[in-house]
Amino acid sequence: MNYDFITINDDIYPECLKEISDPPEKLYYKGNLELLKSERMIAVVGTRNPSSYGKLCCEYMIKKMSKADITIVSGFAKGIDSIAHKTSLITGTKTIAVIASGLDIVYPASNLSLYKEIEEKGLILTEYEAGTKPFKGNFPQRNRIIAGLSKGVIVVESKDRGGSLITADLALEYNRDVYAVPGDIFSEYSKGCNSLIRDTKAKSLSNIKELLEDYNWEIKEEAKLKVSKNQQLILDSLSSEKSLDKILEETKIDQTEILSELINLEIMGLIKSIAGGRYKKIL
Repeated sequence: MNYDFITINDDIYPECLKEISDPPEKLYYKGNLELLKSERMIAVVGTRNPSSYGKLCCEYMIKKMSKADITIVSGFAKGIDSIAHKTSLITGTKTIAVIASGLDIVYPASNLSLYKEIEEKGLILTEYEAGTKPFKGNFPQRNRIIAGLSKGVIVVESKDRGGSLITADLALEYNRDVYAVPGDIFSEYSKGCNSLIRDTKAKSLSNIKELLEDYNWEIKEEAKLKVSKNQQLILDSLSSEKSLDKILEETKIDQTEILSELINLEIMGLIKSIAGGRYKKIL
């Protein structure tokens, strides 16, 4: 099967990708090729096995970037990559998936519905011809395209080794900005990010405003959500992650009402339910 492609000589081929040491001569694609004209591309990468903290951080940052017309680039892998793409689609943020196989092979296969949605609403890119399987060596090669397309790379969560650190190293080599989300010093999934902050020129990132300020990118003003008296009591209680029983104890809200209020706050994007029946406020 033949797929549409562009070459390095085509006008739409991104100049930033031409700047890297070994740019792909040809890129096969599905979806909206106009996304390659985006001036605000940020890569979001991380572990294939994120913690609830990593998932929450990724979703939070994508939602914030959705207000600044940023195009999210990632690698379509399980975990943080998939969360980045899914959250982009949910929030109406533009997204580009760079894959490590031919366009006729969906890897991981569990991402088939996500693949179809990105094809419809975003852009899928690969340098590999149809029929090329996702061999192990393809992934580091794929990562250079992710780094090359992006002005900056955010590493959300990573072990002390992994593909996201390869992407970060390549980005630094290409004089791109690298941001690492600081994490729990006791978690193996935070070791990569914490070492990036300690040992490289990566910047610690805890608020998307820091990234926006680096590029002088404006963000659309968000309308302030109106919350009820009980909802405000819950938000005030969630100064830290808490169980339902603890929230009930602190707010004195009737048990028949509090579950409804918690659901409404989650729909509003102000809190997040996490493992163990606990709740966390989204900053």
